[in-house]
Amino acid sequence: MRLLHTFSVVAEELHFGRAAERLHMTQPPLSQQIRQLEQIVGAELFHRTTRSVSLTPAGRILQDRAGKILRDAEAAVEAVRRASSGSAGSVALGFTASSIYRVLPRLVSAFRRQYPEVELRLEEMRPEPMLDALHADKLDVALLRPPEKCLADPRLAHSLIAREQLVVALPAAHALARLDRISVADLDGLHIIGFSPEQAPYSHGLCQRIFNMAQVVPHIVQESILPTMLALVEAGVGAALVPASAQATWSGALHYRPLAGAGENYTALYAVRKQDMRNPAAEKFIAMAGTPEITPHEP
Repeated sequence: MRLLHTFSVVAEELHFGRAAERLHMTQPPLSQQIRQLEQIVGAELFHRTTRSVSLTPAGRILQDRAGKILRDAEAAVEAVRRASSGSAGSVALGFTASSIYRVLPRLVSAFRRQYPEVELRLEEMRPEPMLDALHADKLDVALLRPPEKCLADPRLAHSLIAREQLVVALPAAHALARLDRISVADLDGLHIIGFSPEQAPYSHGLCQRIFNMAQVVPHIVQESILPTMLALVEAGVGAALVPASAQATWSGALHYRPLAGAGENYTALYAVRKQDMRNPAAEKFIAMAGTPEITPHEP
């Protein structure tokens, strides 16, 4: 690249003295570099006389192509620098269904605005396959409500990015819909659509702890994941405990009520990655997640 740059300046000036001044060097090393380039390409590039310098046919061909080569080289170096800093590249991002209501749109929108040259490859997955994909380096970051074994895994790093209150989703005609707040005791014997222990182990375990602490035994009529749970609530199958953000986008005729007497009834969403993850763009994404967002009940 250095020799091509030297050649391009001489080809523009057609004068070794002026070219040497532009390159901040003396004429002897400049002439030496041109001879070195001619040896490399196997052709004479300049006709030299005591009164003039002109390009040979081979020199004119090289001049036409040298500019593009130099521009491409500069662009390649700049692309490498952007990728190294995290301003370019790609991020393979896995996410669970429950993150789509508020957190995922906020993060993806903000990240694409700030880092438009980074490609986000999004894939919705269940927690267990998502963790397997992380360990297999098929994902850089996973947005999920992780099972306890994930939080205890020393191979993984976790960043809390959102905490949400659980709320009670009710069919419009449900008797409890007339209340401003619903206590956990009101759920005793109630028809409940719960989270699937296989597909949503974190949320399933959280709800079970809430029921056990209050010593209530709801009647679990169905277990699934969002948004299927909300569709079943709207159909009148039962009530459900769901993250507060779910009410913002579900268009069904449902009522949502805060849950009283459940203590710390927050569900947490984490950004999880491998401890040895070395993707600068993914590190930018995790940093952008920032301070955990807390979503309270919104009537």
